Amino acid sequence: MAEKNTPLIEALREYAAGKTVRFHMPGHKGGAGTSPVIKDLMGQAVLWADVTNIPGMDDLHQPTGIIRKAQELAARTFGAEDTYFLINGSSCGLMALIMATCRPDDKILVPRNIHRSILSGIILTGTVPVFFKPVYDRELMLPLAVSPETIRCALAQNPDARAVFVISPTYNGVTSDIGKIAAEVHRYGIPLMVDEAHGPHLGLHEDLPPRALECGADAVVHGTHKLLTSFTQASMLHVTGPRVDRARLEQSLRVLQSTSPSYLLLASLDAARADVAAKGRQMFDRALKMAAELRVGIRNIPGVTTFDERWAVERGAAGLDNTKVTITVKDLGITGVKAEAWLRKNAFIQVEMSDVFNLLVIVTAGNTPGDIARLVSGLQAVAAEAGKGIMLEDDFHVVLEQALVEPPETRLAVSPREAFFSPSVSLPLEKTAGEVAAETIACYPPGIPVLCPGEKITPQIIEHLQLVRRLGLHFQGPHDPTVRFIRVLKDVERAGQPEPVEV
Repeated sequence: MAEKNTPLIEALREYAAGKTVRFHMPGHKGGAGTSPVIKDLMGQAVLWADVTNIPGMDDLHQPTGIIRKAQELAARTFGAEDTYFLINGSSCGLMALIMATCRPDDKILVPRNIHRSILSGIILTGTVPVFFKPVYDRELMLPLAVSPETIRCALAQNPDARAVFVISPTYNGVTSDIGKIAAEVHRYGIPLMVDEAHGPHLGLHEDLPPRALECGADAVVHGTHKLLTSFTQASMLHVTGPRVDRARLEQSLRVLQSTSPSYLLLASLDAARADVAAKGRQMFDRALKMAAELRVGIRNIPGVTTFDERWAVERGAAGLDNTKVTITVKDLGITGVKAEAWLRKNAFIQVEMSDVFNLLVIVTAGNTPGDIARLVSGLQAVAAEAGKGIMLEDDFHVVLEQALVEPPETRLAVSPREAFFSPSVSLPLEKTAGEVAAETIACYPPGIPVLCPGEKITPQIIEHLQLVRRLGLHFQGPHDPTVRFIRVLKDVERAGQPEPVEV
């Protein structure tokens, strides 16, 4: 059973069952001082288990007891030499890897579709990013895989790079050929680090792509909460081989992780690992069958499509995580954003995310066949309603014409760290052509930066941001969430432009 051999959970259960009088944090003292509203919502057991690192509960930053044992079990389960529990999300692990492998002014090769947390790590370290491009599908507006040839060329042009980051799988489940990429990277004696946040379940079933560690990656970060069963914000970092210095990595994690870790999050990681060890294949056999049923149902809805592994491989991918189902509604003459809103309001269905043309749903063992049937029914209703004013047809054609362009490219004028810490001013978006960005602007989800600190702002980027804003997508990073104003470096000549606003 999943409860066996779970050191963190067993220790919490033992402490909660005892008669110890609590004069330690947290202040609610096991729930005795908790608001009844929280107690009614969460239950007494959760409050009993909400403790801190008192004697017997170990220390996340220097584990020697139950946390160390739980991490060793996780390393064995996920095929790593060393595993670190993360209670500040996958973002914390990605930043820690950059801090552990790079120093100020070092080059790091990263894909253009990085998560914004990798950019945060670059800013923290003063590392200089060298961007490479994944394959991009213009019809669906999705970044796909990174080719080994792209990595080979990037390294040939930057042989002094200190590390390489690759995202595999992407948010939409597309995987790169990590084996061949690792061979290219290791020729230079540097580590290949993989943002595998959306793939903690890979390798658990023969119909899933293999784990990056099995293919030669030196370190991966797993968003254990994304597809497995841990609580939100609970993740893991797995390392193997000699290329990532463990002492520096642990030092970096001590800088980034909270000194008051949540034992609820740690216990959920312990339980998620136990679930994988006991029944991982069974869990994802069930999930894959339901995802296959969903794809069959979608094929019978006119104007709604989805892609499978063959489609991805034909476009350069190594494989596809089929538990991620990308649903394209472009042929209905509506946006994915509008389809998501309709499903939430009218069918009480919440998808993982939407973009201009697509919806993304994630199927796990936590779903049921009834969920799948309900989603298919909801999509049928969306298709039926598509011509009734979800978006005017003429307006959609304008969006279609503008959107079928790969996200615009730009270049770094200064390093992201220099831009982040330099004096900045706020200007209207339409007045920023030729300026240098002082902040990150990313659509979330998936959190991929459209503009990074230190990059030149072009007319094409302005137009792209205006389109994204018009579509109602959510921005993260800018001081103005509407992106009507953005921060730019102060010390740039602006002849004939309005007086900037100090930030």
